[in-house]
Amino acid sequence: GVTCTALVGDFNMARNLTTGIVTFAPEAFLDCHTHPCSESITVLEGEAEVMVEGRVYRLSPFDNIAIPRWLPHAAWNPDPIHAARLHIALAMSVPERELVSCTFTRTEMSADSNGVPGLERVTRFQSAKRSFGVGTGAEFIDYLNADLLPGIEMSGGFGRFQPGGRLPAHLHDFDESICIIRGDASCLVEGRRYSLNNCTTAM
Repeated sequence: GVTCTALVGDFNMARNLTTGIVTFAPEAFLDCHTHPCSESITVLEGEAEVMVEGRVYRLSPFDNIAIPRWLPHAAWNPDPIHAARLHIALAMSVPERELVSCTFTRTEMSADSNGVPGLERVTRFQSAKRSFGVGTGAEFIDYLNADLLPGIEMSGGFGRFQPGGRLPAHLHDFDESICIIRGDASCLVEGRRYSLNNCTTAM
């Protein structure tokens, strides 16, 4: 009941980065596991529950949870009727997962919980701090970076562009994955223009 469409990874020469779209059928469950790197999970459609060491977070559309390396976690779709779609990112080119036995006491976290300092970080979309001024007609929410979660190996967030909104040309010293969830966008790379929509992703 869980399927993944890979977007970015070793197969297209990404370094230290894998991204994908994961679909959970109604009530589908992904068993408890760990990764040797951090993971970011963002709900795109439906709802998801993510358990980290027994702490259970209910996530709504565009909520995000960032999970540092080696923290045992599991995920499932609590809805008995509708599928859930998630965007995932892992800080490694070829994803690895090790199943673990979950013997944690289940603790329901509050709907406004932002995680546990020094461990997982939860960003609630509705109450998240927005940054403006990074580009014309653009706003951003930082989900994860080394300032927000010390020791994490990647950064990421959510951007919204008004009609005609844009970011100025820029560069990074790491690989980047840009996934367009809704609407139509153009991505310009060294003069080459690409049209993106419907979860099309640029690396």
